[in-house]
Amino acid sequence: MKYLPQEDLYGFTIIGPETDIHDRLHYHSLFAMLQEAACLDADRHGFGAEVMDGLSACWLLLRMKVEMDSIPKWKDVIYIRTWSQGFDRVLFNRDFDIFDKDKKLIGRATSVWVIAHQGDHRPVRPASIPGMDVFEAKEPSTRKAEKIPPISDEKRENSPKFKRFADYSQIDRNMHVNNTHYVAWSEDACYSLIPTDERISELTINYASEVHPGEEVQLFCTKEDGCIIVDGIEAVSKRHVFTTRIVSECD
Repeated sequence: MKYLPQEDLYGFTIIGPETDIHDRLHYHSLFAMLQEAACLDADRHGFGAEVMDGLSACWLLLRMKVEMDSIPKWKDVIYIRTWSQGFDRVLFNRDFDIFDKDKKLIGRATSVWVIAHQGDHRPVRPASIPGMDVFEAKEPSTRKAEKIPPISDEKRENSPKFKRFADYSQIDRNMHVNNTHYVAWSEDACYSLIPTDERISELTINYASEVHPGEEVQLFCTKEDGCIIVDGIEAVSKRHVFTTRIVSECD
């Protein structure tokens, strides 16, 4: 993944390891690009990682919804534009547009973030940090990353189950599994239920709790109303980790 600055767009060249058996960009790789664009944009507005480190704070992603009209492929260049939609109490809203190499719109996304203390990851009120008004929305957003109900206990008992572990390569600078790995786990579960020639056209994920080094996550998935729902449950505590809703279509 390579950052290519151009105007107010953040550009990325898709490399082989970011693609699937059909050379299509993985959604977890796309999420990494969206997250990087968000970080770069926050830095441009004065609240990037270095500044947040100085405040003993960090950005944590709570929800994201991505819709793609087409999926870019290996060696393609894509551009991402992102902007703040302001904050409500402790929640920050951020939107994204995704363009192909010709600057044609091919996808859109919206997300919800929170600022948290680096130590205990408890939310920080934006009003307590001077200058946060830089993230006020310039125009109302029509996009929404919905809250998704987890799979019911009854359906979960009859769902396919997978296991994933929070190994070293999964852990990021916030000392938990990076949000992109939850998406990768969701893709694994999704393609156990659909043909690989189908493509994901929409993915919404809700992050419920952190996964720490060494923990095991059990994945459950089911089809509901034409969508695939994936739940992540921590194996020992049985706490709900995440829920993903996926819509697919023939490529």
